[in-house]
Amino acid sequence: MTLQTELQINIVMSNYTERSSSYSSIYDYILLDSLSSSSYSSLFRSDLKNLKIKTLDNTQCNVLYLPSYGSKPACILVRIPVGKISATTKLLLDVYDRSTTFSSTLSTGGEVQFFDANNDTYSDFFETCQGLSVEDDAIDSGKVIRSRFVPMEVSCLCTKNLSGQSAANGRVVFARFKRASGAITAYDSFNYPYGDDELLVSVFMQTDYNLTPYQEDLKVSSIMTGQEKNYCMLDGVSDLVMSSSWDAYNSGTDEEGDWKQYHYHMRAGTGFSASSDYLEGFIRNNPTHVHQTSYDEVMIDATFYEDSELSSFNYFDLKWLLVFPSPIIAFNNIPTITVTEKDSKHGIRLYKGEHEYTKAYKGSTLMWDANDETMEDTGLYIPDKIINHNWDWVF
Repeated sequence: MTLQTELQINIVMSNYTERSSSYSSIYDYILLDSLSSSSYSSLFRSDLKNLKIKTLDNTQCNVLYLPSYGSKPACILVRIPVGKISATTKLLLDVYDRSTTFSSTLSTGGEVQFFDANNDTYSDFFETCQGLSVEDDAIDSGKVIRSRFVPMEVSCLCTKNLSGQSAANGRVVFARFKRASGAITAYDSFNYPYGDDELLVSVFMQTDYNLTPYQEDLKVSSIMTGQEKNYCMLDGVSDLVMSSSWDAYNSGTDEEGDWKQYHYHMRAGTGFSASSDYLEGFIRNNPTHVHQTSYDEVMIDATFYEDSELSSFNYFDLKWLLVFPSPIIAFNNIPTITVTEKDSKHGIRLYKGEHEYTKAYKGSTLMWDANDETMEDTGLYIPDKIINHNWDWVF
């Protein structure tokens, strides 16, 4: 297995907040879905099979590989040690020869829940409802799960193994569809079967159909507060990304006692790019909790009819459903992910106590001499084997 080159994945987040209480005390997760669209895509296969990802100190990161599908490129979920994630996370991507076969090294179940219509039995992952069927998939000669609207029946994909999972700073739902047109509703937290007092949190709704009295075309996204935005319309082979978190932005006391008012963020997008958007809302809730710490099930629902004649029922075809915890986008942070060449031609940073010797290096050459007349001789002397080394990294 020949290493072709070593690239660097740069993940930059503004307003980054470390996970307040960890879903995992060891790892967090980042979904990389833009590698093949980078300017370096020619260095590795478009399906991303010939690569490995590691941290700057060469710690191997386990990955879950989702192959390209239709018009959608391959993507990778990478598991990273908690201490290696920051506002400017950097990972190394080793590109190997084109004949190398890549396989996933990240096991699913537990922290990472993954359903693959090609390989998994849907009744093990979803509740059995009306309107569900397994259909052949001409794109990859595999299968898809179809959910079709059935009037007066519960007819949706409802997970049954995610209730109560802790995801302190947010949970991410990544769904890839073969077809997702018409009216599609997704709930990131709900209980099944439905109850009278259920609170539906982080609702993403796509509406793309014509059922109004004046035959107006409706194309909106909305949340439970009634807010609407005209974006993130799914069509054909599509991805849906949802992530939610709550944060308390106001508090007070009234005749009912202490209260906090929550601002909850719900990312709705078709990928982890800076062009994705957020749906936001406000609600009053339990004053003892600042962040939502556990979630119920995930539901994706085909709702209403496909046309104004009420003759065709709406449906969608699901290929994958991936649910994982991530601090990366849970607090209104949309990361910018870029791929560059590995940082090179940098010297080391030299310290004595808290003082940094900024003149110690220039490019890849260590310049500083303790006897330099422009700097005080502090007694920090550098061995020749360090001075003459061609440093690749700045620490």
